Amino acid sequence: MLDDRDQKILMLLEDNARIPISALARAVNLSPTAVRQRMARMEREGTIEGFTVLRKKPDVTSAMQAVVMLQLTGSFCKRLKEAFGHLPEIRKFWSTAGELDAVMLLEVTSVQRLNEITSQLNDHDLVSRIQTHLITETQLDR
Repeated sequence: MLDDRDQKILMLLEDNARIPISALARAVNLSPTAVRQRMARMEREGTIEGFTVLRKKPDVTSAMQAVVMLQLTGSFCKRLKEAFGHLPEIRKFWSTAGELDAVMLLEVTSVQRLNEITSQLNDHDLVSRIQTHLITETQLDR
């Protein structure tokens, strides 16, 4: 069971996996040894699965993100992926359960390109309904 200090350690590590143990210890009001022990326990228990390097994405100031939600004529996400998976603007593509069948996260450089992609999707015989939402601000990104 994770307590508040464990949660704060995890939050700080998610924000910066290279944060010094001494800074973690100060942030959670524990000794560096206690923080190391907590981290080791969370690794053993599988709460922390590992540490990784994330490369910085190129700074594209003109890039926009949009969420595209699709209702399909059946369970055809794999076929839709085959038809559109080559598009580099599709950053994520999820199959979903519920009213909508699929959700895509697109990253485009213009509204025109967004319209081109959504038109292609809308014209595909597997797509019965499409909703597009432009992302205006990120509130949380973990």
